[in-house]
Amino acid sequence: MSTDERRLLLPRGTGRPNRQGPPSSSRMARTSTSVPSIRRVTGDQGLGVSPGGQSWHRKISESAGGLPLPSGDPGRTNLRKISRPEETSENEGDGDSLSRRPYHYAGSQCSLTGQPMAGQLTGADPVEEAHYRRYRYYSRLQTQTGVNLDVLNIPSHVLPVQFYQLHFLGVSPSAGKQSSIVTIFAIWNTMMGTSLLSMPWALGQAGLAMGLAMMALVAGLCLYTAYRILQVYKIHSRTMKISEFGDLCGILLGRWAEYVATLFSVLAILGAAIVYWVLMSNFLYSTVSFVHDNVVGYNSTHEDGVYCPKNETPQTFSEIDIFSNDSLPLNEATSKFDTIWGQFTTVPLFLILIVFPLINLKSATFFTRFNALGTVSIIFILTSVLYRCYEWGINADFSDETSSQYIPLIKSSFPSLTGILALGLFIHNAIITIMTNNKHQENNGRDMSLAYLLVTGTYMLIGAAFYVSFPLAKSCIEDNLLNNFHKRDGLTVAAKMFLFFQMMTVFPLIMYLLRVSVLYTIYRTVWPGLPHILILNSSIIVVCVLFAMFMPNIGTIIRFSGAACGLTIIFALPVMVYLASVKRTGDLTWTSIILHSFIIMLGASNFIAQFFI
Repeated sequence: MSTDERRLLLPRGTGRPNRQGPPSSSRMARTSTSVPSIRRVTGDQGLGVSPGGQSWHRKISESAGGLPLPSGDPGRTNLRKISRPEETSENEGDGDSLSRRPYHYAGSQCSLTGQPMAGQLTGADPVEEAHYRRYRYYSRLQTQTGVNLDVLNIPSHVLPVQFYQLHFLGVSPSAGKQSSIVTIFAIWNTMMGTSLLSMPWALGQAGLAMGLAMMALVAGLCLYTAYRILQVYKIHSRTMKISEFGDLCGILLGRWAEYVATLFSVLAILGAAIVYWVLMSNFLYSTVSFVHDNVVGYNSTHEDGVYCPKNETPQTFSEIDIFSNDSLPLNEATSKFDTIWGQFTTVPLFLILIVFPLINLKSATFFTRFNALGTVSIIFILTSVLYRCYEWGINADFSDETSSQYIPLIKSSFPSLTGILALGLFIHNAIITIMTNNKHQENNGRDMSLAYLLVTGTYMLIGAAFYVSFPLAKSCIEDNLLNNFHKRDGLTVAAKMFLFFQMMTVFPLIMYLLRVSVLYTIYRTVWPGLPHILILNSSIIVVCVLFAMFMPNIGTIIRFSGAACGLTIIFALPVMVYLASVKRTGDLTWTSIILHSFIIMLGASNFIAQFFI
């Protein structure tokens, strides 16, 4: 700041500058009697400073030993009048008058007559009101000096996000947020994933009637706990900054709860990464095998387009099984190809050459442009499966237990379904981010309920339709429904090729989320250095490759990771956060404690039961 600019910030004196050091007490006395007080001068002459500046001059004069406020240069033109004489006499000596309070304090935006000033916020959200008052405060500081100083500009972090949004003619300011229908389908698209492919198998593990009932029950519990998270967030976000569910756990339960929420969120993302690697290996193997068979001239047919790997003989298995690596070769070229290209031996390793360079990029922004492929892939799977079910018709027998088409209504292995549902309905660690972008916050409960209803309905439709219509024995249904289709089936090949490229764009985003969750917690930055990124990504890829080679059962992976994450982030922590919030208000009752403890017990039972199936 230059000398001239600094001089403009200092109070103006009424006479010659004092060059003889601090004034003596006698001079101070003479000055106090010869110079009228500011309260009398402002009535006729005015003061060349704003009310905030008057407060600054008062503080300076008090620290200097009781000097009165300067009345400004006699020859200077009045810039504004601070108050009328009668108002000044009433407020004189009142050190707590509203005109002297900083502008970011509530109640300071009033004129000297006590009337609200133009633009005053009434009934607004406390956080938004505080931002607005800070903006007014910094703006007054900027105009106080009479010169444009960047040092007094309002900091960018103080401005609300709405200040950075472009508003066009005819578009409301709230148009930057998403509508209810967009919010509903955002939740639907986020929850829909690999669990959809395992839903027919999971429904068969539970029985038709038991499976549908458990879908409704688990969906209701997940909806309830997610709603409690939003309810507690709405209460505490008015007084403190909360970005995600982990922050809420840390505020109400302690740091340990925040660490637990972060740990199991990482576990859920790691489970998704493993499942994606297994599926990408499967789809890459099928795609390359299809191209190879067409080049070599290998032909095979199957009348139904589906097969049962469990019941195939070795001779037939070598012709139609897409998994077999040790079957008898048809010719020398096929033998060499099977040696080099095996789904459980070499393909997971070849996949590293394609994927590993992508996951080490510093930013994953490029891959977010392909998010729409997720919705397209889900719609493609829905339409293709429903079309096949329409072709097959109903193939079900509810009475004859010896029939291959027999469908039991209840089975004791139903925890397989509840474990998969825990991951299939898992959105609690992201529900705050999604719902805060909803334009109509008062409809959050309704929109989230409709989203859960849509997701549960989709799971029920795909699971029940494929399970009832499958033309072979129901025990043949695989944990990945695409594995039941012949490898040369045109629609299945197209689906696997499309899903492979779609997962290639999603997998770097999953790895980026893992990087942020792990490295930011340790180093407080998402890019501590390329060596750290390489070590973390290499460790995760090794785990994914081992699962793809030795345990490529996505149903088992999903149900265990879903049950573990569901116990903590779906059932336990949301309930504990809600009870802690209610306890602070003094409304906690024993009935509420017992009912919510039962929800936690259900989550724990679901996790323990996975080990006994």
